[in-house]
Amino acid sequence: MVKLYVDARETPTKIPESLRSLGAEIEVANLEVGDYVVDHETVVLRRTALEFVEGVLEDRIFNQATKARLDFARVVVLIEGDIFSTRVAIRTEAIDSALSQLSIVLGCSVIYHKGPHRAASILYRMAKHSQERRGSECAFRRGKVTPGLGHALFSVEGFASVGPVTSRKLLQHFGSVFNVVNASVADLCLVHGLGPTKAARLHGALRWDLHADGADLEEGASLFAEPAKANDR
Repeated sequence: MVKLYVDARETPTKIPESLRSLGAEIEVANLEVGDYVVDHETVVLRRTALEFVEGVLEDRIFNQATKARLDFARVVVLIEGDIFSTRVAIRTEAIDSALSQLSIVLGCSVIYHKGPHRAASILYRMAKHSQERRGSECAFRRGKVTPGLGHALFSVEGFASVGPVTSRKLLQHFGSVFNVVNASVADLCLVHGLGPTKAARLHGALRWDLHADGADLEEGASLFAEPAKANDR
């Protein structure tokens, strides 16, 4: 069965309802990045035409796309409506430039749709094609990896605030999992795209102590069965 993860703020759009009617299994949550997670490599940012244009004026869409690229290999911007007919005071050239920057500079795919049902149809087929290509349902951690580089990437990608793109940047910079683990916050900040907040979060997670915290360690399901979730994006 096709499975997607959906940000809770997308519920009023009726897209999740349309996805279910198409036969998709969806899980609604507060996603840390994006609005729809298709697979462990692909995230979708969905915006109305008005939201997109306002995001261009305030640079939000570029910041959000950049953040998404740190955690996912593929970022899709799904736009509802005509971005050239929003009546917002913005030059056509600015919209053209934004589309070019998203596509060429940030490496995002931009897709248009006319309404919730069409958006759901696109999302469903994206997930279906991706999951059929892999021969499995939506999975966010591979069960088997090759020794050496594969094990190193697998390990680093499991750290807090680290996705497939950032894990490669960390290993490229530090050379080994050992060096990543022993890096200071200042050292981590030297990695492109890893700001002070994310670096501090990663550093703190790597040095968290179960006994000092007094936490109870109980059996439970794997934490790698679903994408990162948070209270905000």
